[in-house]
Amino acid sequence: MRTVRFRISPTIPRHSLLPGFLKRSRVVKTLRYTALSVFGLPFVPLYRHPLGRALKSALGMLLAGEIKKPAMLLLGTLNYTVYYALWVRHPWGEAKIRSKVETSSLPALDIAFIIGSTGSASLEDIEVTLESIRTQDFQGLTSHIAVMDPALPPLTFRPNEVVPDGSEFVCFLQAGDRLTADAISRVAACIDGYPKFKLIYSDHDYLIKGKHRCFAEFKPDWNYELSLARFYLQTPVFFSAASLEKLGFMALSEPCSLPEVVFTIYENHGSESIAHIPAILCHRPYSCRDDCGGELDIYGKAVAAHLARRGELARIERNREATRGLSVHFPPAPERPLVSIIIPTRNRADLLRNCIQSIESRTAYDHYEILIIDNGSDEAQTLDYFREIGSRGVRVIPDPSPFNFSAINNRAAEHARGQYLAFLNNDIEVITPEWLGEMLGLAARPGIGAVGARLWYPNDRLQHAGVILVGGVAGHAHKFLPRGLPGYCDRAVLLQEFSAVTAACMVIRKTSFVDVGGFDPDLAVAFNDVDLCLRLKAAGYRNVWTPAAELYHHESLSRGNDTAPDKIERFLRECAYMRERWGDFLRNDPAYSPNLAWDNYDFSLSWERPKF
Repeated sequence: MRTVRFRISPTIPRHSLLPGFLKRSRVVKTLRYTALSVFGLPFVPLYRHPLGRALKSALGMLLAGEIKKPAMLLLGTLNYTVYYALWVRHPWGEAKIRSKVETSSLPALDIAFIIGSTGSASLEDIEVTLESIRTQDFQGLTSHIAVMDPALPPLTFRPNEVVPDGSEFVCFLQAGDRLTADAISRVAACIDGYPKFKLIYSDHDYLIKGKHRCFAEFKPDWNYELSLARFYLQTPVFFSAASLEKLGFMALSEPCSLPEVVFTIYENHGSESIAHIPAILCHRPYSCRDDCGGELDIYGKAVAAHLARRGELARIERNREATRGLSVHFPPAPERPLVSIIIPTRNRADLLRNCIQSIESRTAYDHYEILIIDNGSDEAQTLDYFREIGSRGVRVIPDPSPFNFSAINNRAAEHARGQYLAFLNNDIEVITPEWLGEMLGLAARPGIGAVGARLWYPNDRLQHAGVILVGGVAGHAHKFLPRGLPGYCDRAVLLQEFSAVTAACMVIRKTSFVDVGGFDPDLAVAFNDVDLCLRLKAAGYRNVWTPAAELYHHESLSRGNDTAPDKIERFLRECAYMRERWGDFLRNDPAYSPNLAWDNYDFSLSWERPKF
């Protein structure tokens, strides 16, 4: 008898396993009747366990073709479905964030519920949503309900027809959405804690066939750049009825879209008026993960109109790497500012040659200078190469001091003639010709601090897609993700704000760099880029990451091994330095989620034991 082995892990199985795997019914039987000891579950038939039911449902969905995605994404969805089924039932999973809300002291709340109804919505979908409103546990709720005409485009409504006088908040839902029983209680507690909020959104998950919770979208706090690339708020969204009146929506005779409302509130009230409740307050139909009725086109128009009102020129197109998202490109200013590309190096002429050749031959934006900071090179081949590139305008600045990444780059910035600084490691290799123009266009926008790029290992696995504050200090988001996969909620392929980006490839306005004091020399090797970004953030800047700038990173090949005892000691010292300076912020990264793991970088679920 052939034994079939099936392992569920955060790693996605090879797509070549898919066809035969799904065609063999005995595989399904094996999965149903075998205990998954890897999770430490009791030895019971899987069909008696919630995990087994979720797995059976997920397999059935895949076999029936209900999810139309490439094979690797199908298996990734199956993997996460099983993993999530455990998490929602585990006392250290969802239970840790669902403490009961004390509602007795909360003021009553009058909410107008708007239920969007596209042509594909059924009466059953509408009734499901209505029932979830009727069964709220918040006793002080006064509700007004309106179902939109299916002829209206998705995410669209007529405020003057559906928001009655006296309503304090408006809640937009889609037909089929199911509010959790405590959803309004949590919203009321949020409003009571900070009455200045004009817009509130929450996390949500999806239901398979209306029964099994299969995937959660745990969202960051308000992330403006991400909102340009994807309508990540989705539903439910709560917004102030008074704001609708004040911003002129109640006077409109034409319908408006939910994204229009979101962007207009942001334009007039700023990010401090937008609240995120990091808990699942809604279960959505799995079909909503697809682009229902052209939602992406409607969203793209809202983004374009928003940027036009702000006077920003941008090219907006569908993001072909994302399951549901936009690519937003900001061109460099017509004045073509000079960019100073700063590359610290020591020996390894082969690496530096590859880096500079790729810059000179593959960079479309050509108004730049290159500064090489020589940190004590003594190899004849490297010194000969310095003379070669010096003869064609590349500046080589000697700096024989002991290696200190921060101090070296700070001194180089003093020599830079450009309005913008582009910090590059010497083991970087350009992939996309638009890399510098894309990063420069973002760096020139109002309020932007540091801009990071998408960096790949030579084997086409992701090295850097933004920095999240995990692992005690920080780590690279989606590290090792294979090329072609969009990552968690498309976040490996979308423009977005992060708390930090890596200085292996970073563009920043020179005045901003100087204003915050540059890199901290007390952080000689590790976390100096994270510290710089956090100081930029504290000064009111946003640090952003763009997938449109792609480069290879042959990570730190010229520095040697970091496992020597003295280097480990230095690393631990720099970790302690960061925790002392940024402790509170490191525990609450607004670009991440408290429901996701703090000891990994793959956006897996948090299993941390709650602290009571």
